[in-house]
Amino acid sequence: MSTYAVGDIQGCFSEFVTLLERVSFDKKKDTLWLVGDLINRGPQNLETLKFVMSLPKVVVVLGNHDLHFLAVALGCHKASRSDTFSDVLAAPELPEIIRWLKARPLVHLDAQLGYLMVHAGLPRQWTISESLGYANEVEQVLKGPQAENFLSAMYGDQPAIWSPALLGTERLRVITNYLTRLRFCTKEGEMDLIHKESLIPPGYQPWFNYYPTRLESDLTLLFGHWAAIEGVTNHPNIIGLDTGCLWGRELTALRLEDKQRFSVPSQQLATKF
Repeated sequence: MSTYAVGDIQGCFSEFVTLLERVSFDKKKDTLWLVGDLINRGPQNLETLKFVMSLPKVVVVLGNHDLHFLAVALGCHKASRSDTFSDVLAAPELPEIIRWLKARPLVHLDAQLGYLMVHAGLPRQWTISESLGYANEVEQVLKGPQAENFLSAMYGDQPAIWSPALLGTERLRVITNYLTRLRFCTKEGEMDLIHKESLIPPGYQPWFNYYPTRLESDLTLLFGHWAAIEGVTNHPNIIGLDTGCLWGRELTALRLEDKQRFSVPSQQLATKF
C-alpha cells in the first residue's frame, strides 16, 4: 500500500491516467492525495472529476481554480474566457460535483505519515495548528448556507496581510488567498498576488523561504499552484508538485513513503506559464 501526492491536474486527464499507470496505482490498496486545481484551463475536466470522485481512497484540497468553478457553477461569478469547464457545468452530475467539492478541505494534515498538504502556501505568521483552524473557518462556510455569499465576495487581493482582528468577508478572503493563491510575501506576511513568475519582486520572497522554522522536524509540507518554479524550492521539507503539465511540461507524483518522484510528459501545447 502506497500514498501518492499529485500536482495540479487542471483537466489534463490523459496525463493523469498515464501517471497513475506509471506508478502502478491500485485504487483498492493505494491512497491518492491531490494538491488542488483538479480542473480548468485543460481539456478533460469532467472526466477528471468523475474519476477522482470514484476513488475509494482519495484526499483533495481545494485550489483557486476549484473555488472559481464553484463560484461560477453557483451563479456567484461570471466565467472568464480562459475557463474550460463548460463540460462540467452542462453535466447531469453537476449537483453532485458541487456538493462533493464544497466538502473538500483547504489544508490536510496526516501526522502519522508526516505530511501537510495545501494548494498554494502558508504565511510564516501561522503555526500548523493555526493554519488548520483558519482553513476550517472557510471550510465550514463552504458547507453551510452562507457559501454563495462567501463565493461572491471571495475575489480580490485585499486585505493583503493577516490580522487576527479581521472579521467577516475580509477575514475569509485573506485566509483563502493565503491557502490558494500565495506565491510571494514579505516577512511580515504581506502578499504580492500579481507576480506569477520565478522573478522575485522587490521587497518580497517566495513564501516557502520564510516558513521552514514553522515546520516540525518530522513534517513535510506539500503544495502546488506555482508552475513557474517547476517544483523547486531548495527546502527538503517543503515540496512543490506543480510541474506545469497544463503548460506543456510534466505531471508529477510523489510517493510519500519514500519521497520518490515520478513524472510523465504533458500532451498539452508548450507555452509560457
